[in-house]
Amino acid sequence: MLDMVILGLVQGLTEFLPVSSTAHLIFAEAFLGISRPGILLEAVLHLGTALAALVVLWGEVRKLVTAWGRSVTRQPADAVAQSYGRLAWLIILITAITAAAGLTLERPLEQMFGSVRGTAAQLMLTGVLLLFANERGRRGMLDAAPQDAVAIGIAQAVAIIPGISRSGTTITTGIWMGFRQEEAARLSFLAAIPAVAGAGLLGLKDLRLGLAMGYTPAQLLTGFVVAAVSGGLAIRWLLSVLRRGRLVYFAAYCLLAGAAVLVFTKG
Repeated sequence: MLDMVILGLVQGLTEFLPVSSTAHLIFAEAFLGISRPGILLEAVLHLGTALAALVVLWGEVRKLVTAWGRSVTRQPADAVAQSYGRLAWLIILITAITAAAGLTLERPLEQMFGSVRGTAAQLMLTGVLLLFANERGRRGMLDAAPQDAVAIGIAQAVAIIPGISRSGTTITTGIWMGFRQEEAARLSFLAAIPAVAGAGLLGLKDLRLGLAMGYTPAQLLTGFVVAAVSGGLAIRWLLSVLRRGRLVYFAAYCLLAGAAVLVFTKG
């Protein structure tokens, strides 16, 4: 049960912070002697973090769903509702790009998950990327355009590679596209909900196999709850950090953590 708590914390705290949750799960396996979670547990943990984003950002999610429904049924809407409807369609585009890349590259990327040192090097690449995430615009997420969605979708797809942070790449891309840091983060988190939830639901197809491997409902529920609670706290904390423009701290962490893993591992 302690393993479930640790893995839930690792997933929840690092899914939304720009430090790569996949990298930290791989490091946890290597340095703490925790067996690789497996598809089922990873799916449950992903669903926990998706729930965290859904709860924390519920006000925005509700507006997006309502406005999208109005756009589909062609109901009259004011300017703000039209903006949310347009953003909802753009998030669908981001999700489609990510899903297409994930399904296409799933098998070629599988072997990369077994390399601790390779993951550490890619975490350092995330750190370098974050060093260049200097706020250069004042746009809000409701100002997003199709080209922004394509760029963020590609960034989210690239983050399938272990060690490349999903939130780090999407937030940085949003900043490069002219969004304020906090607005880039909000857009990143909203785009994460369907992507992370989709990955989680896809993994549930192996529920029977996972239960046969020894996972109990109590263990899975523990991982889910811990990931959800810690994920919600991570989102709130990161948004407060970004209001003060402190993304460079995460760059330093990724560089130092990646270098430390390279130094203390062999092969």
